[in-house]
Amino acid sequence: MVHNQSHQAAANKYGNLAFETMQKHDVEPTPVHYELFYNYVSGENPSLVATINSRLETHASLTDAFLSETFNEHFQSDDELTNAAASTGAQLDTQMDKILEALETNVGHASRFSDALRGVSENLSDTTSQSDLALIVKTVVSATEQMESRSRELETQLQESKSEVSDLRSNLDAVRLEARTDALTGLANRKAFDDGLLEAVQDSVEQNTPLCLVMSDIDHFKAFNDSWGHQTGDQVLKLVAGSIRSCIKGRDTSARYGGEEFAIILPHTELDDATMIANQVRETIHSRELVKKSTGENLGRVTMSFGIASFRPGEPISELIERADECLYAAKHGGRNQVISELNSAEILTKSA
Repeated sequence: MVHNQSHQAAANKYGNLAFETMQKHDVEPTPVHYELFYNYVSGENPSLVATINSRLETHASLTDAFLSETFNEHFQSDDELTNAAASTGAQLDTQMDKILEALETNVGHASRFSDALRGVSENLSDTTSQSDLALIVKTVVSATEQMESRSRELETQLQESKSEVSDLRSNLDAVRLEARTDALTGLANRKAFDDGLLEAVQDSVEQNTPLCLVMSDIDHFKAFNDSWGHQTGDQVLKLVAGSIRSCIKGRDTSARYGGEEFAIILPHTELDDATMIANQVRETIHSRELVKKSTGENLGRVTMSFGIASFRPGEPISELIERADECLYAAKHGGRNQVISELNSAEILTKSA
C-alpha cells in the first residue's frame, strides 16, 4: 500500500510539473504534449531530456513541429511504422501463398485432364462400337466441362488475389513513404535525406558526375514564431517546402533537415547551376507576402539564407555537409537572404568579421 501511495504521489508530482513546464513554454496541453513533457520532467528518457534541453539552450521556441518530430523520434514512429510494414508484408505473403496453392491445384487438374484424354485416345480403334464411342465422347465432354469450370474458378480467384495484392502493395508503399517523409512539410525527412545523399554520392563516384549539396535556414524564424505564434510558424515551414519543391527537378531531393533548416541534394549539377537554383528558391520565397487569414494582418515576407558545397571524390559525406554548413554560416553572418557557395564563403566571412 505504501509503495502504491508513493508511486501515485510521484505520478501526481510529475503530472503537475509537466503542465507547469508546458505553460511556461507556451505549449498547447494536448495528450501528445503531456506524454512528452511527463517523460521529460520525470527524467525517464535521457535522450528526450537531452533533445529538449538542447532546444531550450538555444532559446528556440518549442513549436508544434519540433514537438511532433521529437515525439515521433522518441516514442512511436519507428516501432509503429515497422509494425505496419511487417503486418502488410505478412498479408502480402499470405496472398502469394494462396495464389501458388491455387496454381498448384490447377496444375493437378490439368494433369488429370491430360491423363483422361490420353486414356480415351488409347481406347479408340476401328472396332470401337457406337455405344462405346458415345461413352468416350461423354467422358471427354464431362472432363472438358470440369476443366473449364475449374479454369473459371481459378481465373476468378486470381483476379481477386491480384486486386488484394495490389491493395497490399499500395499500403506497403504508403507505409514506407510515411517512414521517409516529414509529416508537416511533406518533404523527405532526415533519414530519407541521409539515404538519398549516400546514394547520390555513390552515383557521383561511379559515373564521375558533379554533385552539389545546398543547406538553407529560414532567417529570424524564432522571432517570427514569437511574434505570430507557432501555428503561423508551421505555415511558413509549409510555404518554404512548397517553394523548394516548385524549383527543383525530379531527380533532385529536397528534405527538412531539422527545425527550420532545409537541404537540397542536386545530382549532376555544377556549383554555378546549384547557385542559380538556390537563388530561384530564395526569390520565390521572398516574393510571397504573408497575410494572416483570420485577421487579414500583413505579416511581411520570409527570407532564407543558403550555403552550397560541391562533392569532392574521396571525402567523407560528413565533410560535404560541414562545408555546406560553413557556407550557410557565411550567408547568415554576411547579411542573410543570400546564397553563398564555397567559392566565395571565405571572402564573405572576412568582410563580416
